[in-house]
Amino acid sequence: LERVGFQEQEIARRTERFGHIAHVFSTYEGRMETEPTVIRGINSIQLMNDGTRWWVISVFWEAERPDNPLPARYLQGEN
Repeated sequence: LERVGFQEQEIARRTERFGHIAHVFSTYEGRMETEPTVIRGINSIQLMNDGTRWWVISVFWEAERPDNPLPARYLQGEN
C-alpha cells in the first residue's frame, strides 16, 4: 500500500488502563497521497506490561461504514 501512496494517520486515541493491562482505541483515517480521506475506522490494541516493557497482545480493526459510523467519543481524545 505504501508503494502506491496510501497513508494512514491517527486522528484520535482513547486509552483505558488497569494495572498491567491497557486497551487503546486508535481512530484512524486513510487516504491516497493526493486524495481526500478515503476510509476511517478504529484500531483496537491490547497491551500487557511485564514490569519491564509493554507488549502488544492483539491488534484488530474495523472500518467505518454507512451502517456503522464512528461514535463521536472516538473522534476526540488524547491524540
